[in-house]
Amino acid sequence: MDAQQNIQLFNNAAEKIFGYSADEILGQSITRLMKEKFRANHGNYIKQFADSDIQSRDMISRVMILAVKKDGSEFPVEITISKISINGKKEFTAIIRDVSNRIAFIEKLQHKLNTDNLTGLNNRNYFDGQLVEISQQYKRFGHTFCVLMFDLDKFKMVNDTYGHPIGDKVLQEFAKKTKQVIREVDILARFGGEEFIALLPNTRLKAAKEVANRIRQRISQQIVLSQDHEPVTFTVSIGVAEFSPHDDTESIIKRADDALYRAKNSGRNRVSD
Repeated sequence: MDAQQNIQLFNNAAEKIFGYSADEILGQSITRLMKEKFRANHGNYIKQFADSDIQSRDMISRVMILAVKKDGSEFPVEITISKISINGKKEFTAIIRDVSNRIAFIEKLQHKLNTDNLTGLNNRNYFDGQLVEISQQYKRFGHTFCVLMFDLDKFKMVNDTYGHPIGDKVLQEFAKKTKQVIREVDILARFGGEEFIALLPNTRLKAAKEVANRIRQRISQQIVLSQDHEPVTFTVSIGVAEFSPHDDTESIIKRADDALYRAKNSGRNRVSD
């Protein structure tokens, strides 16, 4: 690129990545290959780089942006820029790498890291991260929220009577039906074994208990068939706690867990705070 950021050289790899022939793109601004929202700051970025003593952006300083192909499709790229002086004039070289496969691989790993394989719900790792984030929002902005702790009643008896494959079906059915009751913004996760946990943003205790009771009622109406086509019913006990100024991420989970045990000790298939 020249000092005005017009493309002077467009090699074969660039043609393959972007879908343009060199004849189509030579003399055009490099911003033509960028997503529109990145174009406005490009001029200032290049000016600062041109006026600095740095000759090239090293590997650590690479900037990842969304580039645009000839057909309008967007894809993530890494760009490393160097500057050279030819006959007293500054020119620039941009090494561009399509990192679509790398990003997809990272997203796949993140999904695997944060997802419970059996139920498809979020797992404890993901929930803990979200709880930290929403508790920080509470302390900064006062956005209240509640935590619901679930435990499937007498689940060991289901496994002992019908076998673990049927127990797995019960867990999957619970996850499916509970997701139908809560909002999209709510976060439901498998806490471990037959225990689940939910995070309800912008929700006070009374409303959270109403949600919990709707879940409890929905679950009590569900049936899973055993291998002998025998109907298997199940219920859930739920503990509810609202985050307070004295709470942290550990104490709010403990209070929800304590409420859960009160629900179970009072007869199961109940909601308690």
